[in-house]
Amino acid sequence: MEKRTKLWTNMSAIAFASVTALSGCATGGEGEGEGEGEGEGHQVVVDGSQTSQVASSGGEGEGEGEGEGEGEGNAAPAGEGEGEGEGEGEGAASDAELAKDDLAYLTQLGLMRGHLFVGNELYKAGHIDHAKMHMKHPKSELYAEVVPAFEARGSKGFAEELEMLATAVEGEKGDAAVAAGYAAVTAAIAKNEGFVSAASGTAAEKLKLAVALLRTAGEEYAIAVVDGKMQNAHEYQDAFGFTNIAKAILETSSKSTAAEAEVVGKAVAIIEGLKPLWPGIMPPETLTTEAGQLYGAASQIELLALGLE
Repeated sequence: MEKRTKLWTNMSAIAFASVTALSGCATGGEGEGEGEGEGEGHQVVVDGSQTSQVASSGGEGEGEGEGEGEGEGNAAPAGEGEGEGEGEGEGAASDAELAKDDLAYLTQLGLMRGHLFVGNELYKAGHIDHAKMHMKHPKSELYAEVVPAFEARGSKGFAEELEMLATAVEGEKGDAAVAAGYAAVTAAIAKNEGFVSAASGTAAEKLKLAVALLRTAGEEYAIAVVDGKMQNAHEYQDAFGFTNIAKAILETSSKSTAAEAEVVGKAVAIIEGLKPLWPGIMPPETLTTEAGQLYGAASQIELLALGLE
């Protein structure tokens, strides 16, 4: 439970930022970070569509580190060992919830997408050891929890595709094998995302899904950045992945009316405002950003979703 305990040390800042964000909702989240980053952009693939990522991956950090910490929330400086058991804060829904609650189910799949996305970005940037950590987490920490939901929904899941990608990365089988594995698993996840009700495809529900992913990203970022210092590079990267997927989901969502398109556009702009939280895919030693910015963005988007109901 150390991970949850650490979150309390950041709650006053988080609460203040969230209240501030709520008071500024009428402005559509303007002024939330103007930095654009200096690295090259990459692309997120959701349901076969490509969208630009939230943050650049320039400004690489110092050292990659191969050691793995044993505690769930062990603080580790950027580039050093990462905690193995970080899944406690992710995918906490019960089997019954995942089987019946479309939002909980899609959130779990979105978290897996986030891990795989950032793992793929790390691999492409040459940070193979970090990539391996992220590529194995969906299978070791998240996938087992959703297997009963796959069975209840009549889906076969995507264990084979996950294993293929993990094997390609772990075995360092080369760029072509990793790219093929990543494409296969993202396509398989997209197929499994179809085992939900039609109502889950509405703009309002997609906004709620983005909110869930952003709040989890906030939890991860609160562990990563404590009092302006980088404590855990892995959680920083998790938050990066979840936020990118939240944005991609909104950009590829259906908008049946002009009003929906406008609201979703505002939500995407709010997430765009979070770019300064990740100056690079490998974190610097210090940051002036904090988890409260993610919680504030989630609160603003939640209000936008309520406006569509």
